[in-house]
Amino acid sequence: MLKKLSVLLFFTILSSEVSADLLRTTDLKKYCSQEGVKRQTILYLDQGIIAKKDPNWYKDILNKTKFFPGERLQVVTIKTGGTKIEQAWDTCYPTYTANIYDALKSKEGFGSMFTGGVDENLANDLKSFNKSFTQALAHPLRDTKHDMPPSYSKGNFPGKKLVEALYYDAKRLDLENGISRVIIFSDMIEQSDLIEHSNFDPSTAVDKIAKRFPLFLNHASFYIYGVNYTNEDTSLNQKMESFWNAFLLKSGAVVEHYGTQLVLPKNNQLFSAHSYQGKLTQSDGKKLASKLRLAFFDNGELTHSWLTIGDHYLALKGSLNCSGQNCMVNAVVSASTFDGFEKNDILKLKGSINNMTGKIGARDDSVIDEQGKIYSFSVEYSQDKILSL
Repeated sequence: MLKKLSVLLFFTILSSEVSADLLRTTDLKKYCSQEGVKRQTILYLDQGIIAKKDPNWYKDILNKTKFFPGERLQVVTIKTGGTKIEQAWDTCYPTYTANIYDALKSKEGFGSMFTGGVDENLANDLKSFNKSFTQALAHPLRDTKHDMPPSYSKGNFPGKKLVEALYYDAKRLDLENGISRVIIFSDMIEQSDLIEHSNFDPSTAVDKIAKRFPLFLNHASFYIYGVNYTNEDTSLNQKMESFWNAFLLKSGAVVEHYGTQLVLPKNNQLFSAHSYQGKLTQSDGKKLASKLRLAFFDNGELTHSWLTIGDHYLALKGSLNCSGQNCMVNAVVSASTFDGFEKNDILKLKGSINNMTGKIGARDDSVIDEQGKIYSFSVEYSQDKILSL
């Protein structure tokens, strides 16, 4: 009990020390942009549900969030009401990939006794990172209105514009820093002129809101927790979950987890990622522009992978396996905004890692189109020079 109170007191004291231009400490940006690191993490904290005397929400982040060497991390406060975003911290994780570490160690000479060797500098920078990370998490405590976690019921939810906040902050998810892993701590209760809780139909709301705030989130992966944190309105929470799943998918992102506790994949290994330009050939011979992103671990498992047809998005799960120059993709559609393709449709490709051809369509030959042909379409892809999808 004493330990818990000590941690809480320490965290609360930190919150009083954090200023808007937070954390002018050791420059960790020197670790950024390491070759082979294809991900950034953006952490959004909803100030509207954060309380000064509640340590539970931030423990999930500290205990469960792992980073890649040099991965960029941005900690952002969604101010109460959701009309303003305030960045608390922008840094890169102070470790090196194996190749860079080995190269630096090989150059380490006698002078390191005076300037500090690679290992000593890494240890000091990691200590600085951990201290500053805790301070960054304390950022929303500065102006929070709550001592204890708030509790709301039907009719008394405070105003909150999460859609608008994400819309105006979307540039943060640009691919220049890697594929975005977005972690949000929020109850996700949008309470604005966009959504009327008493008469809320998620499917209708998605199309209407997407027209007003047309978002593109560069095919990011979202991990959302804090649901049910402020209320026990099961019906409303279920509707909000349906809305956010559909709205974010329509905005070019996928919700990997949505719940009360933070759940992240146990596999936190580096992955490779390639973008492809291509075409899909319809049954009438007409061709549609298509793009493909294949991101994969060393074992071939796909992660952060997508296929687009025009302005429609299809999230993919599956595998990429190569033997020499011969590669095969076996994937299924895990989510889709395109009526022509649905969850569990398949994508099969063959070729080299640079050029692939294959089919996308229904799982078996029993599904046919209006002309009586098997619902399967030819696709072809050529790799881009840079990660563009």
